[in-house]
This record gives sequence, structure tokens and C-alpha cells, in this order.
Amino acid sequence: MLRALATKRLNRSLTATSDDELIAAVLAGQTAEFAELAARYRDKVERLCQRFFSDREMVRDLAQESFIRAFTGLSTYRAEMPFPGWLRAIAANVCYDELRRRQRRPEDLVADFSAPERVWMQLVTEATPEEIVDAAEQRQAAHALAHRLLDALRPEDRMVMILKETEDLSIGEIAEILGWSAAKVKIRAFRARQLMRRQAERILAGRRGRFE
Repeated sequence: MLRALATKRLNRSLTATSDDELIAAVLAGQTAEFAELAARYRDKVERLCQRFFSDREMVRDLAQESFIRAFTGLSTYRAEMPFPGWLRAIAANVCYDELRRRQRRPEDLVADFSAPERVWMQLVTEATPEEIVDAAEQRQAAHALAHRLLDALRPEDRMVMILKETEDLSIGEIAEILGWSAAKVKIRAFRARQLMRRQAERILAGRRGRFE
């Protein structure tokens, strides 16, 4: 039985079933085929969710919610947009909903930092917020710091900052995902950069005050 199942999966991989073929199968009633789509893109969806939230359990929950929304809304999918892009838009909006639900006050974010985080905080006067967010892809300390700074932003500003700087999306692509005008995205991007800078400086000033 297991050998037959493995053979079936091997044959399927050799035929390289496309996303559109799997989607057509799901819409035709073969709903189990959606599991293959989910398996293909789970890592990418979780990676996107992780850019917004550092808690691994929440990341998994948000990724699962993204796939549920994709499954229930699959009939609205149009092949003009590649499926990964359509799924990314869904995941981004799931994260946006969660950001708005649990929005925190900047005052809640002033806390003691670890030694590596303090090193990164000292670089704020030299590094741009975008560089900090980009560095978060490689270094855990920068990752933690980026989340602290991003937590200070309004959900709208945080969405734009992450989609623009870590997903490398254009203004037009972000506008399409969020249903905003390009002008609004540009304004939010500018606002996010300014707010992150001020929040970093405020945290640094607060820490200096404790030791003076």
C-alpha cells in the first residue's frame, strides 16, 4: 500500500502538475489536491508571516488561516495573477488583520535589551530603518530589534514597510494587495521610515536616561 502511494506521488512529481491544474482539480471537486498546493507554498507563507510576528506558534496559525482563506476563496482566483502572488496577497491581509487586532502602544515597547540588541541599537544613528529590517534576514539580534521597531508602527505603516523592504514589492504591487492607491502607499512608506527612526531614538534616549 505504502509502495503504491509512493509510486503514485513519484509519477505525479514526474509529470510536474502545475498550480493551475491542481486548482482546476480542486474546483472540480477533488478537494484533497489542495494539500499539494499547501505543501508547495507553506514555507513561503510561513516566512512571510514571520516577517510580521516573531512568535512561531502564531506564525503557524496565521499560515494555516491563510490557506483556509485561499481554499474557501479559490473560486475567485484568476490565472492572470500567478498563484504564489495571489496567495501572498491573502497571507499579507491575514497578517494585516492580526496587526490591527492586537495593535500595541509604543510605550509598551521600551524594555531591557539583550547585549547583541544593544549593539544594533547603537547602529541606529548610522543605519537606516530599511537597513535594519534587511539585516534582520541574516542576524537574530537584528531580527529581534527590527520586530521591536516595527511593533511601534501602525498596522498600515508596518504592512508597507515589510512588503516594500523584505518582500521587495513595488508601490503598485503593494497598492494592489492592500486595495490602496499608489499615493497612499508612498505616504505610508515615508511615514513608516520616519516613525521607526523616531522610535529608535526614543528608546536609545530612554536607556541613556536610566544610566545618567
